Amino acid sequence: MSDFLALGNCTLDDVVTPDGRVSPRQLGGNAVYAAAGMRLWGVDVSLVSVVGADYPATWLEQLAEAGIDVTAVTRIEEPHLLRSRAFYFPDGSRTDRIEEARAILPAHAGEIIDLESEYTDTGSPLHRRIWPIFCPDLSQWETIAQHAAFAHFAPGPLPCSRANAAFLKHQRGGDVVISFDWPWWDWDLEGQVDAALLRNIDYLLPSIEELALHADAAISEKERGEHSGGHVFEAARRLLDYGPNGVGVKMGARGMRLLLRGQKGWNQIPTHPAQVVDPTGAGDAFCGGFLVGLSRTSDPVRACLHGAVSASFIIEEFGVLHTLQVDTATANARLHSLEHTLSHPKSSV
Repeated sequence: MSDFLALGNCTLDDVVTPDGRVSPRQLGGNAVYAAAGMRLWGVDVSLVSVVGADYPATWLEQLAEAGIDVTAVTRIEEPHLLRSRAFYFPDGSRTDRIEEARAILPAHAGEIIDLESEYTDTGSPLHRRIWPIFCPDLSQWETIAQHAAFAHFAPGPLPCSRANAAFLKHQRGGDVVISFDWPWWDWDLEGQVDAALLRNIDYLLPSIEELALHADAAISEKERGEHSGGHVFEAARRLLDYGPNGVGVKMGARGMRLLLRGQKGWNQIPTHPAQVVDPTGAGDAFCGGFLVGLSRTSDPVRACLHGAVSASFIIEEFGVLHTLQVDTATANARLHSLEHTLSHPKSSV
């Protein structure tokens, strides 16, 4: 049985990079990237997800061949409607909405990917209807849950995440560490916090964009002014009150900031240099690597370095499968380099 679980979605992704490269229908999904971020360190990983009747069986076979346990992937009779688009802007930001991306799309994009069909853009009516259908139910995999020591919950509908976290903590108590991405609020209630969820989460690991969405809704305009633009990180401080041991804010090329319970200051985590081809899934892979690092070191800061290394491999090619060919010696070499960087930061002039 696997010590590590990655819960979330499997998707079919269309990706367009800022330089006009187009990658259609690639294997993706937040749970898949998180599982890959764990597996490249050589640990046993179980993927817990739901796929449709037409989801490519070869993808699950490839994941299994790479050592990821897919027995907890449930196949349902409905078509696999979790289709995603990722359009990247030159500044590194992205959108999944065609109307926001048309100005940057290469002329030939429509010949390679479907730009007409409705996809499950985050927050859209279709997404809100489809997402719960493809939400894994951990209680169906009680045997796997009983052996889990570390679990990452990738983004999913709030009721699903709440139920899975409660079930796993009931099964394992303090013998399991759960990391969670987002959202910790219900639809259109970004300023609220689901205390029942967060009390079962050990480490909250959102992106700066998701945290900002919450902060803008949760913190008053007066407080924003008092914190001189730091209201996003002030919101993270408040989230610690709900139970997590730490909040890590993923900031893409700018690295990560980690705040631990009982600490006043933030830990700045660097990235590992890499040639960026496709940033998709980097944050999910970070979360997977983070948990492996935590299992190895019991040190959240050093765990973040493992996460940064996992993310560095993901972004070097399109999709996820290339990462599963990384040997642990190569991963450890990058880790040692990053540890040296953290121990000997460059002085600013």
